[in-house]
Amino acid sequence: MMKGEFGFHRGGGEHETGPAAYVQIYVKSSALSRAPDLAISAHLMTEAEIDEFMDDALAELEEIRIDAKKALAAAASHQAAS
Repeated sequence: MMKGEFGFHRGGGEHETGPAAYVQIYVKSSALSRAPDLAISAHLMTEAEIDEFMDDALAELEEIRIDAKKALAAAASHQAAS
């Protein structure tokens, strides 16, 4: 069974150029994938940035949940009327 998963990648440090330390939130397109496929955040360098990103993402996902339920109810209602 294929499913997406969320994770994070820790970057920076002595072997990378750029910011000293950061994390980047990503989605894997497959449970079989070992590599991050789709970065969904910028480089997050502080706890506050991580919290803000996750709070915003959760709020957007809640909106999607509500809209999806409304769409499903509307489709079921339309199908029952036919």
